[in-house]
Amino acid sequence: MFLLVIGLLLLLSAFALVRVYQGKYQEQAQKERMRQRVGIGRNLSQTYEVKSTCAWCRVGRVLGSKNPKQLAILKSQLVSAGYSDESHIGAYYFFKFTAIALSFFIAFILWVFQDFTPLLMIIVPLIVMLIPERVLINLGEKRLEKINQQLPDFLDMTTICMNAGLSYLVSVKRVSEELRDVSPEICNEFQFMLEQIQVGVPRIEALHQFAQRNPTKDIQNLIQVLVQNEKLGSSISEALYNFSRTIYQDRENLMEEKAAKTSAKMAIIILPFMLLPYVMLLLGEKLVMLGRGL
Repeated sequence: MFLLVIGLLLLLSAFALVRVYQGKYQEQAQKERMRQRVGIGRNLSQTYEVKSTCAWCRVGRVLGSKNPKQLAILKSQLVSAGYSDESHIGAYYFFKFTAIALSFFIAFILWVFQDFTPLLMIIVPLIVMLIPERVLINLGEKRLEKINQQLPDFLDMTTICMNAGLSYLVSVKRVSEELRDVSPEICNEFQFMLEQIQVGVPRIEALHQFAQRNPTKDIQNLIQVLVQNEKLGSSISEALYNFSRTIYQDRENLMEEKAAKTSAKMAIIILPFMLLPYVMLLLGEKLVMLGRGL
């Protein structure tokens, strides 16, 4: 009986020690996670402070539009082109107004010294004023097209890492590091999403922001799949695999459709060049006979 009591006391003591050390370990782990979040947040804030100290960016914000709707549209265009910092808005306006002033000055010089029409001082700045927005839109379209092209390969690599035993976020981080030199656009976007999650942004909110930065059909569908998996708790690796297969199938169908239309388009171009020799061969003999009077 005495030995049984001692054994129970030792068992309770061991259990209490395990609970104490487990609590201390969880507390230390929580502190470490908070330290990492604070460190990432400090790095992000320092990077933002360094990038926002340019004087010409502040000049551009002063010269630029103050309309919230126009600023929102411009910001979405800049984000689509890969320029997500607030200072890029000022930089855009600075370059735009600098180009307009420079074009006006060049047109004025041509009017004074080369006897060009004075309308040049109005037409050229108006054309230059429209060019930056068009260039920005084209940059955004090219970048989003690259992201769409790189998305299936990125998802396949992520699925392979998850099947190897890594978690979803760790797989995304690993693939972003490995493919950064090959596919920098999509890797930078996923890396930024991971940094948001580490700082403390909820995962679903980070996914929605990812979709807002990249407003393409494939990205929107991918975010819907990931959000549904977050809510329902289903297998993410299987969902990513099926989604990548769907993208490949859609692209294959698109290529087959374009190939089917190619013959009709080529016929429109080739027909005028083939029609004349055909008419000459068909009517040549008759024309020769008519010329000989037969």
